[in-house]
Amino acid sequence: MAISVSHVRDTVVAYLQRRPAELEVLQPVLDRLAGGVDVTDRSDFAGHVTTSGVVVNDADEVLLIHHRASGRRIQPGGHCELSDRTLVAAVRREIAEETGITALEPLCGGEPVQIDVHSIEARPDRGEPAHHHIDVRYVFRTRGAPTLTLQLEEVAGAEWCGPSQLGDPVLRARVLDVLGRPREDRPAEEDPYGTLVVITNRAGEVLMHLRDDKEGIWAPGTWAPLGGGAEPADADPHATGVRELQEEVGLTGIELTPMFRVDSDGYPVYVLHGRWDGDPDTLVLSEGTDLAFLASTDFDRLPMNASVKQDTRRVLDLITPKPAPHR
Repeated sequence: MAISVSHVRDTVVAYLQRRPAELEVLQPVLDRLAGGVDVTDRSDFAGHVTTSGVVVNDADEVLLIHHRASGRRIQPGGHCELSDRTLVAAVRREIAEETGITALEPLCGGEPVQIDVHSIEARPDRGEPAHHHIDVRYVFRTRGAPTLTLQLEEVAGAEWCGPSQLGDPVLRARVLDVLGRPREDRPAEEDPYGTLVVITNRAGEVLMHLRDDKEGIWAPGTWAPLGGGAEPADADPHATGVRELQEEVGLTGIELTPMFRVDSDGYPVYVLHGRWDGDPDTLVLSEGTDLAFLASTDFDRLPMNASVKQDTRRVLDLITPKPAPHR
């Protein structure tokens, strides 16, 4: 039993309730569904449904595959099959077949982030005329470091990339929104930079909070130092760091030293360092679910964003006294 016409119709209708401006593009699809047409049938060259999935790792990178047939670098996906019962099942199967990844947590409440209608060139070698794909696109998160097992007859390679490398500008903007990242079309003065404030104690441990595990924020469910994005009233990254410490945990009077700046997929982040030897249990955490001083030996056993881990270790290396050379 294939995916039912009613399931596809319900998916499109629910999507349009969230994005009514796209009705004009998707009305022909609704008209065909109203006539009982199985739009998942790939032999229907009036236009048929495909599915694709943006897979996001703990570092907020997306997985792009090198698709042999199209020669493009795109998110995994493909046609529906008779064994699929739902569109989500179809995209999960395609991701598993093409990349080997099966452990996927749906984002956006499991609803499509985009339904895109685009043209496909004719393939005379396959007897396929030019037609349209109605691509239903989902976003998933995968945890840890998944091993990639590529479907070599269709996939020439794969790589983890910053989400700004997604080819479709609409999909790119929506995925950045899902991840709580500034979009490239957002005016610079609205969110020009971020800060990462690495607070250490005399033992060399780092004050970190466990971020909320919810959609719409950056690196959910991971441990990270304090910090955040600039606000219009902030004079500079130092002012942003001071404000974030006060807002997130009530820390004031901490002397912050600028360490370095990094580029996080086109978004500048200023890394600052400060010292505090107090007890985290005396602080009131306003964002996240836990707060603790963590040793660098804890970093690999806890969920952490890869770039945050790297930047924090770089700070620890910079502030650690180096032994005098032997004479």
